Amino acid sequence: MSSPTRPAVVRAAELLHAGDADPAHLLGFFDGETVFQMADDSPVTGRAAIERWMGEYLQGISGVSHELLETWERDDSIVTLVEVTYTGQSGGRVRLPAMTLMRFSGEYLAEYRIFMDPSPVRELSGVFSNDS
Repeated sequence: MSSPTRPAVVRAAELLHAGDADPAHLLGFFDGETVFQMADDSPVTGRAAIERWMGEYLQGISGVSHELLETWERDDSIVTLVEVTYTGQSGGRVRLPAMTLMRFSGEYLAEYRIFMDPSPVRELSGVFSNDS
């Protein structure tokens, strides 16, 4: 496990927690070339496409919080083990385990992939069916 004081780990924690408090800050980690993918959804590329995807995915969700459990770092890549809590607009909550892969290119993410079963989030939001 990486030390929490290492710059790359601090950067990963900042990225994960940015989405908790301020999605606009999270989008600042992406540029026009960033590839983003959640589970088995098709990858999307570029800040504008990622922003649209997140807006649709988080519709019906009033809050997200990440608990960073472990990190692994190699070269320009960081893998995290997290627990993510989603709060629906109705007040219901779901807590899910997830792993992320973050590959940095300079100040921006070149690649951000989330490995998690998103179906409980979609059910909580009431927006997506389990088939989407």
